[in-house]
Amino acid sequence: MNTTKPDQWLAASLALLSLTGVSHAQQGTGEDGEPLAIETVLVTATKRATDLQDTAGSISALGAEQIDNKSLVSMDDYLNTLPSVNFLDRGVGENQIIIRGIGLAFGERATVGSYFGEVPLSNPVIATSTDMKLVDMERIEVLRGPQGTLYGGGSMSGAVRNIPNAPYLEEVEGRVSVEYSATDGADGGNGNVTAMLNLPLGDEVALRMVGYRYDNAGYVDLVSTPTLEARSAATGTPVADKDGVGGNRFTGARASLLWQPSDELDVTLMLAHQELEEDGRNDVTISREAFEASALATGDEYKNDELSLFNLLVNYDLGWGVLTSSTSWVDGETADSSDLGRVIDWAAVGFSERDKEGVVQELRVASQLDGKLQFTGGLYYEDFESFERCCWRWTGDQEFNPFGTENLRAVNTLSTIDQVAVFGEVDYQLTDAFSLTVGGRWFDYEREDDIDESGPLAAVPSNLSTTESSSRYKAGVDYKLNDDALVYALWSEGFRLGLGVATAPPEICDVDNDGLMDGTSISLGSSSIDSDTTENFELGGKFSLWDNRVRLNSSIYRIDWTDIPVGAVGSNPVCTATVNGGEARSQGVELEAQVLLTSNFRLQLSASYTDAEFTNNQGGNEGDRLPMSPEHNAYMGLQYDWFLTDYPAFVRADVTYVGDFNTGATIPTESGDYVTLDLNAGVFLDDVELKVYASNLTNEDDVTVSFFLDRGWRLRPRTLGVQMAYRF
Repeated sequence: MNTTKPDQWLAASLALLSLTGVSHAQQGTGEDGEPLAIETVLVTATKRATDLQDTAGSISALGAEQIDNKSLVSMDDYLNTLPSVNFLDRGVGENQIIIRGIGLAFGERATVGSYFGEVPLSNPVIATSTDMKLVDMERIEVLRGPQGTLYGGGSMSGAVRNIPNAPYLEEVEGRVSVEYSATDGADGGNGNVTAMLNLPLGDEVALRMVGYRYDNAGYVDLVSTPTLEARSAATGTPVADKDGVGGNRFTGARASLLWQPSDELDVTLMLAHQELEEDGRNDVTISREAFEASALATGDEYKNDELSLFNLLVNYDLGWGVLTSSTSWVDGETADSSDLGRVIDWAAVGFSERDKEGVVQELRVASQLDGKLQFTGGLYYEDFESFERCCWRWTGDQEFNPFGTENLRAVNTLSTIDQVAVFGEVDYQLTDAFSLTVGGRWFDYEREDDIDESGPLAAVPSNLSTTESSSRYKAGVDYKLNDDALVYALWSEGFRLGLGVATAPPEICDVDNDGLMDGTSISLGSSSIDSDTTENFELGGKFSLWDNRVRLNSSIYRIDWTDIPVGAVGSNPVCTATVNGGEARSQGVELEAQVLLTSNFRLQLSASYTDAEFTNNQGGNEGDRLPMSPEHNAYMGLQYDWFLTDYPAFVRADVTYVGDFNTGATIPTESGDYVTLDLNAGVFLDDVELKVYASNLTNEDDVTVSFFLDRGWRLRPRTLGVQMAYRF
């Protein structure tokens, strides 16, 4: 693997800067004679609309123009370009977001909240979340640091908010887009179609509809190996031989109906549905050629995911504040099958089917007072249920089956979570320049997991439950040095809900009858773990310079992560327990900058350093790096706008560096340590848009995520595409 990736990133950055000619004399005004300035960005991270530069906290925001011009379609297209953020894409529907290094393992419960509008997408039982396609989006907001007060459990290191465009009462508008691209080494081309229609239905009602379909060809080839040939002979199962597996299809639709009978009241009903299908798995055998994998022909590998969203959003302007009711319903189904013969000497498949359903109700009020005091407060209710069927089934010849039965292990798990919470934040303007913020959240939840197992490899069935009531808090101060400079200090807490755990049998794990698991100080009576907590200390600044042609936002932080659930093993190796015993610390620096070089040139820069490590030997060896997150990442984007004859046009380049990290997997393989270069160019011919693009132009094939025993995922090969859209 090339070990000069930071140098490559620097060289690419300098080359792009030299191409722009930024050393030439700069212009001070735009073509209309108005002074050059970066546009104001409004965000709703605090659940009220505020100027990004006046909002204390580490927040990244991407608007509709950036989303379109950078060809952003999925979370993996943008999250790795942001400071202190790592996105782990392990195939359709298996996404995991890590912010500021807070994460330990695949499939753990979420440490980052993920939202589509007001609807939570993160699964509170496991860490995966469906990646809703970024079609017709208004804005993306990424909040770094614990968000325990306003966003609750699961946002212990941050939150990601994808905000779609709302219906528009004023006029009919629409957009239809078709796209074709080719991926290096893929079995066929990729084709995408999207459509949007905004339709006013009188003076008070408007309907906005979106539909899309994305077809992506597979580029992984299944090949034979000597190890797999021996496994094939031992099980009577042929080796899979197929090119171009791992292709997928995303199909979705969304409709939002707005009713605004008065200036004070608006009601929006949103319905969304998305289906994802993956033909085979796109993970690879890391030790082989870049995009090769090996599997037995135990049946077709696949991954399917369906997600339906419902949200009823009601806003009523009380004059002194806005009362908001958000009612969300989430319903999803996931099914997958994978060959276990990739890693063990069996002709068997691992399979699972998961159904999830949840209702979330939030009622809040956000003040809009004329004085020095502002506040946000509300009530939260969550009722979530998940049912999973899995696990292992023999698919080889029965004469080679050492277990004598086809169903090796079957597990049915029913999980339920009921939670209520009260939250609030108060902002008080102590002076014209000095402000104080305090906030808190009280929560109470009950979780139950009924696990029924059968088969020769089954564990003992168990009924697990836990309840907890607790609180988390936030406090901060910010000071405006002048109209263009804000500095702040912030202390905040985040949390992740606990769960019930199995207890070790006393007859073999507590031989001396002292109530503790032999060889440990862990009580055998402990049948649950409490929520783990992050405590964040942060200093930051937001500066507008050079007559608002430069924006520079930076922060330094330290997060103490306590009560991490960790596994412990007694003196008898069959005796295990999970306890709140781990501790870790993450500290780092984040930097983002935007520069309006001239009326034509725009530059974006970001970088971060994340030092995340264990601080005791229950979660890992003291001083060991936490897995799942690189120490360094960096990004540079440069866009040039001009007129091609009379038509607006643009060209942009985006360079991303992701540092190396490990995933804590068995026989871990280093992931990351790569640089990617993306190019986009487009022209707007009245109502017609034409765009060409290249992602991963240099065709890097580095490992993005290593998984288990020589398995992992690589960067998608170079993809070249063209898009045509029509607006009306």
